[in-house]
Amino acid sequence: MSITYSPATSTPRVSASAPLTLAEPAPAPSHRLRRALSFEVIPPRSATQAARMPELLRFLDSLNPDYLAVTSSARSNWLQGTADFIEHIRAHTSLRPLAHLACTAGTQTELLGWIDHLLGVGVRGFLAIRGDFPDGVSAVPTDHLPHADALVQLLRQIEGDNVACLAAGRLGIGVAAYPSGHCESSGPDEDLDVLAAKQRNGADFAITQLFFDPYAYADLCRRADHAGITIPIIPGILPITDAKRLHTMGRLAGLPVPESLLARFDRAHDEATARRIGLEITAEHTAALLEQGAHGLHFYTFNDLHTTEDLLSALQRAGVSLTSFQPSPPPRRWPPSPNHTPTKEKDTQI
Repeated sequence: MSITYSPATSTPRVSASAPLTLAEPAPAPSHRLRRALSFEVIPPRSATQAARMPELLRFLDSLNPDYLAVTSSARSNWLQGTADFIEHIRAHTSLRPLAHLACTAGTQTELLGWIDHLLGVGVRGFLAIRGDFPDGVSAVPTDHLPHADALVQLLRQIEGDNVACLAAGRLGIGVAAYPSGHCESSGPDEDLDVLAAKQRNGADFAITQLFFDPYAYADLCRRADHAGITIPIIPGILPITDAKRLHTMGRLAGLPVPESLLARFDRAHDEATARRIGLEITAEHTAALLEQGAHGLHFYTFNDLHTTEDLLSALQRAGVSLTSFQPSPPPRRWPPSPNHTPTKEKDTQI
């Protein structure tokens, strides 16, 4: 006896219990307009740093990024320094700030006050992180939120309680992801569990912490997809300028530096050559991330204008143009053209 397969029976089933005649639904069309572009800056910690900041902000403003992440730490007077700096950014640029918020910055009561203050200076997005421990400390104090997922949940509660103040809008909430694993994690499965918990509690997107291998990012995205994690995972790009910075990056992230990367600096006999090699490596990794379908790019500037400019030039040479990330601006409607002659007819009321 022969069996004839119809087109319907050759279509994959939706599930094992679905009838063979039930067609697989077509995937929903994607309407992503462009890849996201963002940068990260640090509130200035001295008068000298503050004097250099306007030039960096003007340059970043000219790139029209989707948002500008602003860090907070004890060295920048925690959230007061962040809030003051964000207020300056809002007053002098068109940049859209995303404020870092760490569980380690204060008790829940203190965080509530800071969140209210940050909303008051115009913040509508947060990067919720647990934060690093001070030297000699290995746990979050008992009166602090324990992990970033709890901070995400708190932000969503505040959002719901202040709908009128936010004009019924939502807060954008980002979290951290770890392509090469968190140094305190038991392994990749725990890393995914933590990221999934952040998504369940209301995270909108994730920005990766440091990693050296572009394929670690692709593997994280693949595993996250299989685990039902649907939020975009945006790679964080830290410019490499020499072998010393590579070692520093590895120490801060708790990751071994690949020997293949260190070997590329063997032919660097001066600082300028080492800098060129490091930025070439960064540009190559960035191009590889885009080829693997990254939703966007997030650049850590460390408030270094010249390195940021040089990296963008290296990206241009590698065939990556950040100007292609942004759409053409719509025609301006305000202010009216000086050649415009107002009509003398009375407005018609309906």
